[in-house]
Amino acid sequence: MTKKQKLAIALMCVAAALLAALMLWRQPAAGDPHGHEDHDEHERQEQHGQHEEHEDSHGHDDRHAENAPPAAATDAIAMTEAQIKANGIAIDAAQAAAIRETLHLPAQVRADAERTVAIAAPARGMVQTVHVSPGSVVRKGDSLVTLQSPDVAQWRAEAAAAAQRLQLARTVAERERRLWDERISARQDLDIAQAALGEARVQAEAARQRLAAFGIAASGGATVTIRAPLSGVVTDRPAVAGMATDGAQPLLTVADLGRVWIEAAVPSGSLAQVETGMPATITSTALAEAVQGTVSFVGPVLGETTRMATARVTLPNPGLRLRPGMLATVDLLGPKGDAAVTVAADAVQTIHERSVVFVRTPGGFEARTVTIGR
Repeated sequence: MTKKQKLAIALMCVAAALLAALMLWRQPAAGDPHGHEDHDEHERQEQHGQHEEHEDSHGHDDRHAENAPPAAATDAIAMTEAQIKANGIAIDAAQAAAIRETLHLPAQVRADAERTVAIAAPARGMVQTVHVSPGSVVRKGDSLVTLQSPDVAQWRAEAAAAAQRLQLARTVAERERRLWDERISARQDLDIAQAALGEARVQAEAARQRLAAFGIAASGGATVTIRAPLSGVVTDRPAVAGMATDGAQPLLTVADLGRVWIEAAVPSGSLAQVETGMPATITSTALAEAVQGTVSFVGPVLGETTRMATARVTLPNPGLRLRPGMLATVDLLGPKGDAAVTVAADAVQTIHERSVVFVRTPGGFEARTVTIGR
């Protein structure tokens, strides 16, 4: 190879290198196949796409939402007439009205203590026979318990002796009266006879009243029959045949359930709202419908354990539907009071710990915060 040929090849290599360098300088950097201009456009598109990602379906940009001030909350609810009708929404007007406060109190049915009698033995003795059972319906004068009592036998004997002494004193006094009228005996004898008659009369009456007070017949020896002092139901009967009694403990209890007490428990904080004569509504599972009554008594003291007072409603009890021990509910209605603005209780709703009512607007409803009164 000649020197000229070698020089030509070297020049061609330099030209090729220069051309390659020029081409590389014109092309984009590695990893950017689109060139600088396309790369700038791509960056603009990416920025635009990121901007679109920050927009919600309504075209609102939520970028920097954490730093932006919160939008004002709205309690408006858009509803059409058809939606209001379909949802069964009732609309009423707020207006002035007379209202009553109501106390909803738990209660219990109790026997009327004024018509309840605890019957004990009239004297010491032993129960011979018990003629009734708990729940038995009795009438006034029916036999309840037969008792053997030595004390009763002694009382009867004393009554009989007093009656005999009275008869003797009456005879002596009549005789002395005749003798005095005939001027046979002295006036002093007549006075003594009349004093003895008065004393015998007092003793005989005392013996008779003692037997009558315990409902004991004048005859019968040591056997005494205890009878019902009123018509009613036997609510308790601890007496059993063969039981000894000293006359202190009751043998049974009879209650007239034709009238009962409904006793409600009133918290101490509500006592100022309760007074005698106020109307009351009583409900119970034993009643087909609510019964109206009035408060007849308000207890003056609080229970030691419950710290509550007692409000009593007295009710007639036809058919003995209400039995002692049954549970009931008493609603006490306080006096009427005028209120300037009232709405139905179920119209008040709670939203975010606020009491609100929904007010009709042209576009639907809007929640308005309200302050609850009575």
